[in-house]
Amino acid sequence: MRHPVTVRLHGHLDRPAELTVGQLRDLPPRRVEVSFDCRTDGEQRHGYEGPRLWDVLCAAGPRVDLAARKPRLRFLLAVTGADGHRAVVSWAEIDPDFGGQEILLATSMDGAPLDETGPQLVVPADHCGARYVSGVTAVWLGPAPGAEPAGAARA
Repeated sequence: MRHPVTVRLHGHLDRPAELTVGQLRDLPPRRVEVSFDCRTDGEQRHGYEGPRLWDVLCAAGPRVDLAARKPRLRFLLAVTGADGHRAVVSWAEIDPDFGGQEILLATSMDGAPLDETGPQLVVPADHCGARYVSGVTAVWLGPAPGAEPAGAARA
């Protein structure tokens, strides 16, 4: 029997976790219709469904002071795919007080579940598809280098 694909949530989190696509599906879903340019396959049009990256991270207890505004701008998210592809998203892009983008960890594409391959990072505002990371295996949250909040231990 095959083990389910998991996404490792780690970094500055109170509740680091390994979540399956099924567990991601338990979070409130959003649906987006997108089009983006893929360098190898040209223009792509897809419908994705899954939880917002914001909701996934909030459930894991981000160690980000949500009452302070400027300190939140120090944080980055690094998303890694099964093929080694990585993309960076700033905390401000997903934070409702700033960009509030509907960036998803999609659990289905065009109605087909992504349980076998793993979720996909979907960045609807991007015209270039380079940050559409397939088969997401990890999401790391942490301060930008040189921007560690006061009192934070270096890892």
